Amino acid sequence: MVSNLLPLNRAWHYIVLHFVLVSACVPNNDFGTQIPPVNVDTIVEEVAVVSKPTLDNPGLSDENDFEAVAERQTIESDAERLKQNQEVYTLVKPTNIPRRPGTNIPNVVEYALITNNPVGTTIYERRFKSQARFERNCNRYVSDSSAQEAFLGAGGPEKDQFGIDPDGDGFACRWDPGPFRRAVGK
Repeated sequence: MVSNLLPLNRAWHYIVLHFVLVSACVPNNDFGTQIPPVNVDTIVEEVAVVSKPTLDNPGLSDENDFEAVAERQTIESDAERLKQNQEVYTLVKPTNIPRRPGTNIPNVVEYALITNNPVGTTIYERRFKSQARFERNCNRYVSDSSAQEAFLGAGGPEKDQFGIDPDGDGFACRWDPGPFRRAVGK
């Protein structure tokens, strides 16, 4: 009989404990247990004062503050500053891309610039034009540029021993010379 009362006894303890805890949070409860009220007089609101950046602090810029800039700049001074900048402006013309020192890896940019055929235009004869072989072999390279480098290094564009240029255009996998050509206006 005692074993039958044990679950009921435990449940009764949980109910009493819950009642006591909830009662402690309610003001003016029967147990006289209260959570002390917050003293409103002791709450202090802190207000941060933010000042505008000053010119004597070189670490801060006020260029986005129209009023601050308008005090020291005019349309005329902007025009003068623009003219001064244009006088010292230097246009850097592109030059030949240097070879990588200590390597014989073909330069794909140079290859893109010396060719002029569009992608997909057959120039070189290919005996085996298997799309499955093309996909499988191209997936072995980390990028189309690395595939083009390997292709050129192994006798391409005349030979395609890896099966990565089935259309015979001289461009391996999905490598496109277009961006390099457009960069130089070709």
